[in-house]
Amino acid sequence: MRNTWFKGFAPTLRGFLRDRSGALSPIFGLMIIPLTVGAGMAIDVGRAVSARHDLQDAVDATALSLAHLPTSTSQATLNADAATWLGAEATDKNLGPISANVTAANGQLTVSAGSTVATTIAAVAGVTSIPVSASSTVKWGLSHVELALVLDNTGSMSASNKLPTLVSAASSLVDTLSTTAGTDPTSLKISVVPFSMTVNVGSTYQTANWMTGSLPSTYGSDIFTTAGTDRFSLFTQLHQTWGGCVESRPAPYDVQEDAPVSTTPATMFVPYFAPDEPDTNGFYNSYLADGNTGTWQQRQGATAKYATAINKTGTNSSTGYAYGPNAGCALTPLLRLTDNTNHMAEVKSTLNSMVAIGDTNIPMGLMWGWHTLTPNAPFADGAPYNTKGIMKIVVLLTDGANQNTVNNNSDASYYSGDGYSWQNRVSGLNSSNQTTRDSALDARMTLLCNNMKAQNIIIYTVRIDVSGTAPAALKNCATNANDFFDVPNVPDLPGVFANIAGAIGQLRIAQ
Repeated sequence: MRNTWFKGFAPTLRGFLRDRSGALSPIFGLMIIPLTVGAGMAIDVGRAVSARHDLQDAVDATALSLAHLPTSTSQATLNADAATWLGAEATDKNLGPISANVTAANGQLTVSAGSTVATTIAAVAGVTSIPVSASSTVKWGLSHVELALVLDNTGSMSASNKLPTLVSAASSLVDTLSTTAGTDPTSLKISVVPFSMTVNVGSTYQTANWMTGSLPSTYGSDIFTTAGTDRFSLFTQLHQTWGGCVESRPAPYDVQEDAPVSTTPATMFVPYFAPDEPDTNGFYNSYLADGNTGTWQQRQGATAKYATAINKTGTNSSTGYAYGPNAGCALTPLLRLTDNTNHMAEVKSTLNSMVAIGDTNIPMGLMWGWHTLTPNAPFADGAPYNTKGIMKIVVLLTDGANQNTVNNNSDASYYSGDGYSWQNRVSGLNSSNQTTRDSALDARMTLLCNNMKAQNIIIYTVRIDVSGTAPAALKNCATNANDFFDVPNVPDLPGVFANIAGAIGQLRIAQ
């Protein structure tokens, strides 16, 4: 807009400057007017620039939201929704009424908006408002996202404020993605898988057709001396409720998404059941009297002793686990893929309920992350692979490396989702060498990541609060080198999650 006020003021100023008889004070008095107006214009322009940035952000968010609507959506609905979203997203109080226009052509949506910012001091010169406008063009029909948050909940996450920082950062990521989800509740689906050395799938699945109470012989050695022992029956006899945790399937199903079927017993899932360990020193989970008959392994696995309620309560000072068959199973149950209907309230509730306990078994957590995304059982919540407009993504965070701890007692390990090391559920776990055990889990993780990426699942990996070189298995698990994030300083995690949210947003547009 031209400053017409100055055009009229100019002749008067020229005439005054030609007058040699006056003093300086009248000159200053006249000069203060344009100086004041100029300063006011600068302030008003600054306000307009700020308002324009806000309007652009609102237009961008509106365009992304509209892009999730079906391509058959009427022009009237597009215009009405645009007005609604712009009204909600534009927050700068200096903006006047906003006019919006939506055009659709060649598979793209363009949202244009205009408004004005009322001036203050500049109004005395006849400049009452400054126009502002913004425009954004996006692909119509943005990719829908199925996202699994696979999050380390091991005991070490309780240190250095890691778990609260993770909860906050992950919640912000959810908020960012939800902002552009639009009115289609299926445009964004998120699952949450807290993991340690096991995963809690939820006790409600005890009667699911993919669960079996008895360890199939194809799993390998059982912890019980009586073949076919039903673990759910033992829980009942002990007056205990199954906590919901599960063991890992045996190879190759520990890194494959094959649907569980009873005709292939090794594909079925079995409940996590920490047995009563011998009463002698050196064991960690003795909660029943088992007498002194037989070898330590016979006393540990004798099913007859599980006929009465446990006689020990409390927590073991070495492991931090409560005594009993659910020892170590204090994890928050996973959340299956949930849509945007309730603004991700369920997702945030799950994040906020997470607790830190146990050792690190990344493959087990990542495998259940895959189970939440696959179209196959046990959940079958995911869309079929390679469905046009659907992206499957995993964000995996850990504060350490795979670990199966070597112990000095006869079991040689803690009970975990892989059972005991002597069961050799994973080849190499029966080694007495800590590095060999951990490397065995790394090898399974590498196979798992490759299998997932073969299905075009995008994987981001994050390591937090650890110095030194990151394990190759974790770095290489990421889809690309830039999709691995090393975060040695805990306060930097929110920024990394914000970057990941931004990257996912860009992928949605690019796809």
